[in-house]
Amino acid sequence: MIQKTFITLSLLTLLIVQGCATPPYRPPTPYHKKDTPQPSVDSKETLPDSAEPARPPARQPVSPIVRDISQQASQLMQNGNLDSAAQTLERGLRIAPKDAALWSQLAAVRLQQLRYGQAISLAAKSNSLAGGDTILIRRNQHIIETAQRARNTKKYK
Repeated sequence: MIQKTFITLSLLTLLIVQGCATPPYRPPTPYHKKDTPQPSVDSKETLPDSAEPARPPARQPVSPIVRDISQQASQLMQNGNLDSAAQTLERGLRIAPKDAALWSQLAAVRLQQLRYGQAISLAAKSNSLAGGDTILIRRNQHIIETAQRARNTKKYK
């Protein structure tokens, strides 16, 4: 009886230990096309002078609806109707939630509405979607810096 219990406990312990074991870590292997020769690590090959540097990805084409919404929101902002501009941009973001320019435009509206925390968050969201659009990223960074300065100034007054 004791032998059966010992064997059962030993097997149970072995199963538990094996169940918790994980295979050793292996770094992922890079994907290479089969037909493309890979340069050796020791090779000192350089790109030809005519090779162009990699360009950032182009912005996604804007649909006519999103473009119209952006223009309508700009007009509302110029007229000082910030609440309607924000509502219009939010509607546009429901249509195109990955449009970095709409997020940036909404961040600018929130900045004008003195909603500094929202302006910072929205500009950061826009940056995360901007890809290589350096102009948009700079505009968002300006919104973030302005909102942070205004928020810090407001605290100390």
